[in-house]
Amino acid sequence: MAESFPLHEACRDGKIDRVRELLQEQPELCLTKDLDSRYPIHWACSFQHEAIVDLLLHQMKKVDLDDLLDDSGWSALHIACSVGNLELVTKLMNHTIKPDVNLQTSQGVTGLHLACSKQHFSVARYLVDNGASTRIKDSRSQLPLHRAASVGSIPLVKLLCDQKSPVNVKDIQGWTPLFHALAEGQGDVAVLLVLEYNAEYKDIQDVSGKYPIDVVPDDKVKEYFLKNVQ
Repeated sequence: MAESFPLHEACRDGKIDRVRELLQEQPELCLTKDLDSRYPIHWACSFQHEAIVDLLLHQMKKVDLDDLLDDSGWSALHIACSVGNLELVTKLMNHTIKPDVNLQTSQGVTGLHLACSKQHFSVARYLVDNGASTRIKDSRSQLPLHRAASVGSIPLVKLLCDQKSPVNVKDIQGWTPLFHALAEGQGDVAVLLVLEYNAEYKDIQDVSGKYPIDVVPDDKVKEYFLKNVQ
């Protein structure tokens, strides 16, 4: 007989009355993992059911949210950052036991990495304002700036660089954020990194000996970049 996880299902489906009923009957359910290794608050955050998150947090006043991780090391805060819901991020950060804003998943990823990947600027700014480090590397040795450059977000790149993110740090393939910007055709971001934040482009190579200009897939982007940085 398959295991039943009624609270997890109610949190996923947004059934707040059912959540309230289950929490009254069996409050310990909020601290159980389902077959996906997720806790109820993971599902409530994934589907952005803010009122249900409020109920769960009230029930878990003495619980450290950093202890409620799925098998990939994701906390509720990681999920809220990934979906880009600033209201949820704020609720979680204001929990009675404040979560670690720099907590890393099993892949070394922080909430700031996730917010940058999805271009959630307001979330990223909130995280930085609340102590998120711009200097933490994930398992691929990438900073949040590598991700912001890759997706071509000028506001995020400025935010991170102005918060002292290193600009010329290489990831495991020897790519700096500039490499990622150029490889993705993000000419404006590439020019910004060089002109405003002193990204190196002439004397830096990746592990295969390529220079940043060598990874540009588009001649127009290459021409635009060289015209504006030389």
